[in-house]
Amino acid sequence: MKQTKYSLILLGCSVIWGSAFVAQSAAMDYGMAPYAFTAVRMLVGALCLVPFILLRRKTALPATREDRVRLVKSGVLIGLTVAVASWLQQVGLQYTTAGKGAFLTALYILLVPIVGAAFFHRKTGVWTWLCLIIGAVGLYLLSVTEAFTLEKGDALVLLCALVFTLQILLVDKFAPEFDALTLCCIEFLTAGLLSFLPMALFEGFGFENIRPAIWCILYCGIFSCGIAYWLQIVGQRHLPPALASLLMSFESMFGALFGALLLHERMTGRELLGCGFIFAALILSQLLPKGKGETV
Repeated sequence: MKQTKYSLILLGCSVIWGSAFVAQSAAMDYGMAPYAFTAVRMLVGALCLVPFILLRRKTALPATREDRVRLVKSGVLIGLTVAVASWLQQVGLQYTTAGKGAFLTALYILLVPIVGAAFFHRKTGVWTWLCLIIGAVGLYLLSVTEAFTLEKGDALVLLCALVFTLQILLVDKFAPEFDALTLCCIEFLTAGLLSFLPMALFEGFGFENIRPAIWCILYCGIFSCGIAYWLQIVGQRHLPPALASLLMSFESMFGALFGALLLHERMTGRELLGCGFIFAALILSQLLPKGKGETV
């Protein structure tokens, strides 16, 4: 019963993150510029975490000044990756569907072993490489046209998945050292403030489209950033990592489902087959046995 309870909590995270693709896509339809949307969304997410940090202020910050400086540096570094990944994702959603964007973003689960092996000296087993091949076939069917070209929006979201891979590995490195909510708050605050730079360069400082897109901003800020991240922490503390990752990978399925139900998006048979390959790779990557000495 305990495992079922926390499994449902992580499945709830997947639902929120998947449905957030619809809100992000809808914000673009309402005329919200991508960098402005990212900036406001991240700042809302950071503000949502502040009350919880204040309630736990005795344990939220390290005792020594040196550790507090390291906490800020770590949060800023992770926030930089979140900012870049969010920019790529939000701009990419202008040129692709929410469903395809959800599946392509979820490829970070398969990219983590590659980057981890290349830069963090982690061993990747044969079953993981098999999943990568299956995922690559799915990516080809989903996003590469018959003319062997990658659509602009899909390419941007694929780059987003690569940057999110780096973010995941950085969180894996720094999260055990610091309070998770405090680290997350610094991460969101950094991403939000950094987003004002490309906003000023490419969009100006106009916020006239915030009102029509306000529900999208609040949903992505409060639910996708604030609540879902908190639920993720609660769930992962009580479940094995493999099961937790599997449940969170359902984000891709829910993104496609909500895109079809709320935005009336439709995929071709080829694209649906590609989604099937990617989804199978995501599940197999968590269910297949790990080899001896494998660390990813």
